[in-house]
Amino acid sequence: MSAKAIYEAKGKELLNKFLGDVAMKNRYAFIDENVNWNQIVQENPWLSNEKLVVKPDQLIKRRGKLGLIKAGVDIGGVQEWLQTKLGKQFEIGAAKGKLKTFLIEPFIAHEQKEEFYVCIHSHRYADTILFHHEGGIDIGDVDSKALSLDVPVGGILSPVEVTNKLLPHVPDTAKQPLTDFIVTLYKVYQDLHFTYLEINPLVVKGTQIFILDLAAKIDQCAEFLCKAKWGNIEFPPPFGRDALPEEAYIADLDAKSGASLKLTILNRKGRIWTMVAGGGASVIYADTICDLGGASELANYGEYSGAPSEQQTYEYAKTVLALMVEESHPEGNTFFHGC
Repeated sequence: MSAKAIYEAKGKELLNKFLGDVAMKNRYAFIDENVNWNQIVQENPWLSNEKLVVKPDQLIKRRGKLGLIKAGVDIGGVQEWLQTKLGKQFEIGAAKGKLKTFLIEPFIAHEQKEEFYVCIHSHRYADTILFHHEGGIDIGDVDSKALSLDVPVGGILSPVEVTNKLLPHVPDTAKQPLTDFIVTLYKVYQDLHFTYLEINPLVVKGTQIFILDLAAKIDQCAEFLCKAKWGNIEFPPPFGRDALPEEAYIADLDAKSGASLKLTILNRKGRIWTMVAGGGASVIYADTICDLGGASELANYGEYSGAPSEQQTYEYAKTVLALMVEESHPEGNTFFHGC
């Protein structure tokens, strides 16, 4: 399984298409540095007459805590705020990079008590559904707070189990809408081969459910099954890193294979390169190189495992070796091959 994070906009597009009427449809405008405001407003007339929320859509966690969400402003306020953010360099945690893509949505006025948290994630033997009756940016340690329900591989999610195990602290008026929502959400999660789907907050106003913030990953290996449902899909790089063509090429090979082919370029001018079979072995090699003082020269991190074909192994090796010989070092290049 190759779990790849997707844009929040793409996640909401998929939920709009497949959730049906258990939640309100998401309205949003996705913009980047090349934004044409006249065109955006023409395509989304609601931008001109509603209060709005704007936030980066670049795989950044805890945007609210970082002051990267502007809420309750008109289109003029959105544009003014974006002048200080769009295309500007920021340091977020250990990463430095430009804010390049943003999401603009209608502002949904609500009370704190109407916020909930739901998350589904997959592991070896089951899918785990987490639910907490208090959502929002101050939720804290979800793992210790949330109620959980495991659905074994091949199992069926029961609405009764959802109500009894996940929703005991939910107001009675919200239990049925939330039960219907979670059951349908899990079906979509399975059908579209998500591996992770977190909604925080999920807002319930009466019987209406709104998906405010969303983070999601899908199994890229399922592309041959889900291409028609997914439509065009782009996997954004983590904040602070630009997607490189060689990484994209290996990711494409990985998506078409039952094997695991991973490549991350850490330092294109580094002189220590690795080609290691197995995820565990790749960690050991990288840790050992760093422990021996080679961290500044370590050029890549990756693995090839899961019995790739001869052609796939050849393409992987060719890509790594081509990168390695781009630079000529006085001390020479070092290549570690582990299998």
